[in-house]
Amino acid sequence: MTMTESPPAEAAESGAAEASPAAGLYAAMSTSDHKAIGRIWLRLAMLLLVASTALGVALAIEDTDPDTVDVFGGANSWFQMWSLHRFGLVLMVAIPLLIGLATVVVPMQVGSTNIAFPRAAAAAAWGYVLGTTITVIAVLSGGGWGALDGVDGDEADAIELTLLGTGMIIASILLASLCLATTVISLRTPGMGLMKVPLFAWSMLVASAIWMLTLPIAMANLVLIVVDLRGGPGTFGNPQGSTLIYDQLAWMFEQPAIYAVALPVLGVIGSIVPVVAGVRQVSHAAMMALIGVAGFLAIGGWSQPHFADHRDDVLFIAFGLLAVVPILASLGGNTATLLKGGVPAGLPPAHLVGALGAGLLLLLATLFGALRVIDPLDLIGTAADDAVMNLAVFAAITGAISGMWFWSAKIGGHLLSPGLGSLTSTMFTGAGLLLGLSGLLAGLDLSDGLGDAMVWVACAGALLAVLASLGVVAAVAQAMRSGVSADDDPWHGHTLEWATATPVPAGNFADPLDRVTSESPLLDAAEAGGEGGESA
Repeated sequence: MTMTESPPAEAAESGAAEASPAAGLYAAMSTSDHKAIGRIWLRLAMLLLVASTALGVALAIEDTDPDTVDVFGGANSWFQMWSLHRFGLVLMVAIPLLIGLATVVVPMQVGSTNIAFPRAAAAAAWGYVLGTTITVIAVLSGGGWGALDGVDGDEADAIELTLLGTGMIIASILLASLCLATTVISLRTPGMGLMKVPLFAWSMLVASAIWMLTLPIAMANLVLIVVDLRGGPGTFGNPQGSTLIYDQLAWMFEQPAIYAVALPVLGVIGSIVPVVAGVRQVSHAAMMALIGVAGFLAIGGWSQPHFADHRDDVLFIAFGLLAVVPILASLGGNTATLLKGGVPAGLPPAHLVGALGAGLLLLLATLFGALRVIDPLDLIGTAADDAVMNLAVFAAITGAISGMWFWSAKIGGHLLSPGLGSLTSTMFTGAGLLLGLSGLLAGLDLSDGLGDAMVWVACAGALLAVLASLGVVAAVAQAMRSGVSADDDPWHGHTLEWATATPVPAGNFADPLDRVTSESPLLDAAEAGGEGGESA
């Protein structure tokens, strides 16, 4: 019990308490069930998705005419909200959505009764809640990641509180990543060797490893900033005003580190496409290798330009150019899988629409990143930086949303509206495309007229994003109100999460699982004439 800590009986009692309205808060704070823990991440991330995209609309409106339109009441307030928007989309929305989805799905995919270190996983979820709350309150109180108009004593305190909240969010992501990685490595069902792990679980293992290699560097940055800030009006506490606090952390939003945010998208796509096509993934081992290579090329931190600018180095350029290769090859493999099984007649399912949209955005992010490192184009430090970030972040969000629609039966026991799913996925894809293309074209600076037009294109993209976010919340609320339970396996899935009942019981599986012989145990059973991957 060293990995799971809670026996099934205790987990069942926890689930019963969670169902009682009177004990709802206590149950949520004391649960050790990975499904309830994952829903904590997902619920807050969805609310912050709406808030972050709404903030993006306000920023885009001010950008249409900065000289006359002042939404936030001054340049310093604008900088605070601009940096909050970026930190919010990456650290408070995109990564938490994927962690929440993985916390629910990954243990079931590998045949485990719970996530590894469930109490640590619960602490990570509530650390995310508390860290996000502290960060937002601190920024609204005059804090942030720097100040354009100087830093006085009160602002220094608010900035320190912002950095504390940021550190708590990063620590929570690291702790959750440790739990997920340990689950995949140590809690797999008998017969499931590492090369038989489903692609989503594998992508989360790779992404977790990259986050654990990369984000501690950001924690070290935060410590250096706080030490300097407490030491008086030095580099970061400059009374004349400075963006150096943000500058030291900005590498998290640039390539190659930003690609790690969207890395699990490849696993989501690789889980959805074979099920929709009704066939095995083309070369599962090769797809795993491509995700691993993509993860290696997304290792960041070493390239941060604040202390030494490596953006002209051969290694940085090579990482930027090569990042396209595994993404393109992975999407090609999924396309071959889809064509092998045949495209289903009629309208494609919502989760496939989202998966394809996320793949397109991720591919464009790496393509634009490759253009960014080509020296003659001189795109570094321009709006092209925002283009790469927006494409990668919206790839992650779109992929997470498609995963929520695909695994909704296992997340909350209900299927989400297919119409709203296709609509919101299309809108998120469109938002990412508009924001990415407008940033790239503005960075190229082809003409003043084109630059002005791109501002309005970006504004349209931001508006599309907030409408899509509201659509996701509406779909979830609609499913919860309906009270209609989904089937155990509505999509005829291939992996073990579809071998359990809906809603998923405590301990996930009522009976011991049969020994796994491939990455698609339920497809094996169907081909052998069996009824599933669960023994009678």
